[in-house]
Amino acid sequence: NSRGRESLKDRLADIDGRLTAASVTEAYESDIVFLAVPWLKVRDVLTPERDWGGHILVDTTNIFLSYAPDFRVDDLKGDSGSEIVSRLAPSARTVKAFNTLPFEKIFAPHEPSVRRVLFLAGDDPSAVATVETLISELGLHPIALGSLAVAGRLMELNGPLNGLELLSPINNS
Repeated sequence: NSRGRESLKDRLADIDGRLTAASVTEAYESDIVFLAVPWLKVRDVLTPERDWGGHILVDTTNIFLSYAPDFRVDDLKGDSGSEIVSRLAPSARTVKAFNTLPFEKIFAPHEPSVRRVLFLAGDDPSAVATVETLISELGLHPIALGSLAVAGRLMELNGPLNGLELLSPINNS
């Protein structure tokens, strides 16, 4: 985060209280790390040589080269952004999530009888299950879609699920 981790403190406390912003060094020591940097900075924070020890890397990035008012999207030449992230952190278990809606929309108030849907994708079933549980604990409805190669593309910018806001009824029976 270009404004420093303190700028995220209140935002994260409002969500759950268990999430914290960390330095890159601290993040590498965590069991679950959220990659939340601009696309152009991904290669600055991830290197293939880094040993993640099988920790989970949640890729929240979108492939913007520039933002409003002059949006530009990276041409990945057939790759998905998450496949690139996965190659940059090969010893991590990469899961794509939290990227299809703006942060403010994900946690925006809604009717108490529904949960907001959050899509995720990954190649490691155990990592996907762990992130699904985390998403549920945050009061959201996770929908795992499959692999990074296939489902990751559905969730990317210009993909059919990017920007799609769905609410799921809570089943109390």
